[in-house]
Amino acid sequence: MLTQRNIEILKIIVEEYLATGEVIGSKLLLKKYDLGVSSATVRNDMAKLENLELIYQPYHSAGRLPTTKGLRAFVDFLMKSTPNYFLESEAEKSKMKVENFYDLANKISFELARKTGEIAFFIIPENNLIEYNGVGSFLDLNYKRLGDSIFSIVKMLEEKENFIKFMKSQPFLTGINVFIGEENIIPFLKDYTIIVKNIKIGGKDVFLGIIGSLKMNYSFNISAVDGII
Repeated sequence: MLTQRNIEILKIIVEEYLATGEVIGSKLLLKKYDLGVSSATVRNDMAKLENLELIYQPYHSAGRLPTTKGLRAFVDFLMKSTPNYFLESEAEKSKMKVENFYDLANKISFELARKTGEIAFFIIPENNLIEYNGVGSFLDLNYKRLGDSIFSIVKMLEEKENFIKFMKSQPFLTGINVFIGEENIIPFLKDYTIIVKNIKIGGKDVFLGIIGSLKMNYSFNISAVDGII
């Protein structure tokens, strides 16, 4: 059973990771946050979180990083929600008024990429069609931070059929769906997060969503995708 302090430490470790991408140890954690306990107590709390596979130590004598399981716990239970900013103005909504449902899906996808800074996509399962927006901007902004994992994006673009099959095979729930890291059944996407929503446009099923790094702004991005029509 996790204590309130265990939960707070997990939340801090995840938020530090999302903000900086760096490990955080007990001394730095206590220096930045007033937890009112000793460094030894924090280390014990971290050991407990590590035993539960919520955080891990990437190398000896390092601080801790969240695991996929830890990120999932943060997204599902600890993250502060963000107000819906997608298509918030009437002016923006009017731009979306197009007759062709393909053009509408493409415009919404373009706006998702522009607002989130991630790669946006839409899939029309009926036609086995997928289109991406924002790939160039995402690579320009993230190529240094992502390192070799950036080649996974290239592979994803090349293997469109596999990505479509992955999306079509998922038992989508109502509302937002988030696949974090190793939860993605496509191995080369283990360093990325997918946020997707199944919606209707012109009576047709469409998957609309974004793909970004594990260090994305989950609260804002989930709000953006969830705010789709």
